[in-house]
Amino acid sequence: MKEQFVRNLGIMSELDVDKLQRSTIVIAGCGCIGGFSAELLARMGIGRLVLADPDTFDVSNINRQCAATYHTVGMSKVTALKNHLLAINPDLEMIEFSNGVTEENADEFVRDADYVIDAIDYFSFHDAVALHRAARRHGKYIITAAALGFGTTVLTFAPDGMTIEQIAGIPEDMPIEELRGATFPPSSYADKLPSYVTVDHLQEWLTNRTIPTISVGQALGPGVLVSQLVLHLLGRKQPLLVPESFQLQFEM
Repeated sequence: MKEQFVRNLGIMSELDVDKLQRSTIVIAGCGCIGGFSAELLARMGIGRLVLADPDTFDVSNINRQCAATYHTVGMSKVTALKNHLLAINPDLEMIEFSNGVTEENADEFVRDADYVIDAIDYFSFHDAVALHRAARRHGKYIITAAALGFGTTVLTFAPDGMTIEQIAGIPEDMPIEELRGATFPPSSYADKLPSYVTVDHLQEWLTNRTIPTISVGQALGPGVLVSQLVLHLLGRKQPLLVPESFQLQFEM
């Protein structure tokens, strides 16, 4: 066992660490939730990551995204995150989908996955639905998290369970192209939204296609997400499955 993973022992067994080394996690979206999830998985000993994101970093990402620094502004998020992860574990195997996940490549993206992470941009809901449909076709669990100010919600979808379309209230056979411009209902992320998220605020944010978010929520989400994913992958604990979800929220 590599020295860098020795401190995992006692919480995980050598067999657990070996299983993680042989596991493949695919991550659609390399910004907030996806970037921090990738770093946590790399430090826990996952052997193979498949990363997808069509975007580049800009200065406004630095307040919350894992590999966003002044040195990576203008760089592909996939490339910047890959370089960051290789500095943590040079032996980590990675595959890049620099054009992101789309309806056309979603099946290829999830095919070899042991678990799928949906960290696709909120305003690319049509691509998220394509990813979820591919995961269901291939019998894969898919997990996602949303940062809600000083809190988070984590949702896990079983391949034969409740679907993202059912939660969003759309037909499961709706063509992906017709979903362009649609968004996931914010109320579906939590039983109760924070008091600072008013109806007027939501409407303004959705109209301007920008949602305020801070680093702590974007770190809480991946911490819970990766914990649930790894415990499930190792056969230790079944995650809450939608319509149930893990929710943590601190009021201001």
